[in-house]
Amino acid sequence: MPTKSSNSGSSGDPILGASSGKKRRHSVSSCNEYERCPRRYEYGYVLRLPQDRHVPTAWRYGSVVHAALEAAYKKVLRGVPLAQTKPVALAALSAAWVKEDMPDDAEWIARAEEVVADAIEKDPIGVAEILGVEQYFKSSMNAGLEFGGFSDLVLRRDERTVEIVDHKVTSHASTAEDLQMNAQLNLYGFFALEKYSWADRVVVTHHYPPLRSTVSAELLPEKMQEVVASLGGLARQAEADTEFAPCPGEYCSSCPWADRCDAAPESARSAK
Repeated sequence: MPTKSSNSGSSGDPILGASSGKKRRHSVSSCNEYERCPRRYEYGYVLRLPQDRHVPTAWRYGSVVHAALEAAYKKVLRGVPLAQTKPVALAALSAAWVKEDMPDDAEWIARAEEVVADAIEKDPIGVAEILGVEQYFKSSMNAGLEFGGFSDLVLRRDERTVEIVDHKVTSHASTAEDLQMNAQLNLYGFFALEKYSWADRVVVTHHYPPLRSTVSAELLPEKMQEVVASLGGLARQAEADTEFAPCPGEYCSSCPWADRCDAAPESARSAK
């Protein structure tokens, strides 16, 4: 059983802020954060402040399962059959449980191990040729704006199709139409077509280990372009902002900087 650490959990996307002295790099997460609350964006992506408290446990649980599957598929990338990766995946899960400072709950740990083992044994994705695991995409677009992001798994399905897989630990699955509208998947599709010159089709897949299922859809070129334009507009707005006005509301309760924000309601600042 994992032993507890004092780590504070995940720190978010590796997006460079102004305080680093380097050009800021944007992502779907950073644009969403800016749209939701400019001050929260400033704390996380410009000032790069350490988090004052954990993100919600459910988010950290997702990071744990992702870490286990990442370890498994990296072995596959090196030529190991997926069915033989269970030991390394479970070891990665144990280490991530400690790193994310998850509750010392034997029953929950056992369920997580079962979810990961089942995903490896059943292989609902049907792995073809792996192009990347935790593949980092980056692109300069829209008047020099830099965007980046990590895709859980990138596959080559055939001579013209690249597939982008995102592992999800939610209890409810998206529809194919949801995937076609998903901003992050559309941005990664745009990245993939830039990176892989042989591809002219992008299929995106949500893999749900707890549900033992997947949902897939082919991205639409016009939607990818629409998403890129929209994100570019948000990124330009964020770069031009100097005030980062707060937008207190329902998201304050999950904000890791609510304790230092004078605009956050008392209930959010005292939430644990």
